[in-house]
Amino acid sequence: MSAREIHTEIVRPARSEIAALSRLPVASIVDALGKTGSLSYCLKLQTPGLILCGSAVTALGPDVTVRRAAIDLAQPGDIVVVAAGGGKERSCFGGVTAAHMHSRGITGVLVDGMVRDVAELRRIAFPTVARGTTPLNYDYPVGRQDGAVNVPVDVDGVRITPGDVVVADDDGTVVVPRDRVTAVIATTQAAQAAEAEKWWGRRGQSLGAVRQLTDSGYMII
Repeated sequence: MSAREIHTEIVRPARSEIAALSRLPVASIVDALGKTGSLSYCLKLQTPGLILCGSAVTALGPDVTVRRAAIDLAQPGDIVVVAAGGGKERSCFGGVTAAHMHSRGITGVLVDGMVRDVAELRRIAFPTVARGTTPLNYDYPVGRQDGAVNVPVDVDGVRITPGDVVVADDDGTVVVPRDRVTAVIATTQAAQAAEAEKWWGRRGQSLGAVRQLTDSGYMII
């Protein structure tokens, strides 16, 4: 990660691919990624029932001006990733900023830290992933000297490169590397189709689990 750099151009997947990912469950995407790319349970939707999905524009650090620069550079359909270091003492995102982002067509935010104004975030249906909520925010500027825009950032041990796709639902959050988007969509869709066919064929039938356990040494009493 490079501080004090603002990169104005990023490479994004096709909008059709982002739309396709938005229709897939996060759990199935994680399976397609070989159980990689998922963020911890601590980072979850503060706006239950919504789907977060978009190309990542990254803001390094909690500073408001750095974050605003990322918002200025974001395009409709993007999300903003605020790599705020996971701090839980103060929030660095709230309703006013969300409303402005919403007006620009930005589809959501991932904050590695805390947020506030959740009633407003839910009212405007702005998908927001964060570690939690607190009404206490920062006195700005804070950490501006170490900020950056559109540089790779690490969140929960997962590298997020600008242009990667972040997807979140009520199960959790996953990062899909930009160069794996096409393959992940194909793998996930194929797995879902196979799973549906398998369970459709088994509807109403015994799963045979008792017999399998007996064969492996379980005692049936």
